[in-house]
Amino acid sequence: MPHFDAMIQQKILLKRKLLQNQAVVNLLCNVGNNVVEFENIRTGSKSPAASLIKTHFYVPDTQTVDKNFITMRSRVVYTDSNVVKETGITVYIICNEHQIDLLQGSRADLLADEVDCILNNGEEPLFGLGGIVLSTADEVQFNEGYSGWQIPYITHERNRSAELL
Repeated sequence: MPHFDAMIQQKILLKRKLLQNQAVVNLLCNVGNNVVEFENIRTGSKSPAASLIKTHFYVPDTQTVDKNFITMRSRVVYTDSNVVKETGITVYIICNEHQIDLLQGSRADLLADEVDCILNNGEEPLFGLGGIVLSTADEVQFNEGYSGWQIPYITHERNRSAELL
């Protein structure tokens, strides 16, 4: 039976890194259609973006206006040993369709690129054993008025501490 603390830690670490990224915080919080004119919003755990990054799956209600979100969903993909398990984390970029169009492109595309730079960075993976691999990402419609990206990543984690084997 797999242990789930690895997935908990993945989500916490990813949220922390997202909140430290100025571009992510600005794209989540600023309104308007030009990234160049965005005000720098405070980063870190006290950022207003903290409530817009959720470590669980969430789709906003249709009445929620002018907000954009990043949410996550974890899964155990495969485990056949007591030592290593394959885990997945799916990141959802959810943008209000009234704010998705920017002069620089789609807000959802820009957020997806920032998330991918944080997670799929090659030599210094954020978590996991041996790196993080992007699976097939899809543009999706979440709810009326919200669209964005569903981006699944796969990595390997320790399944059990050695003393529990």
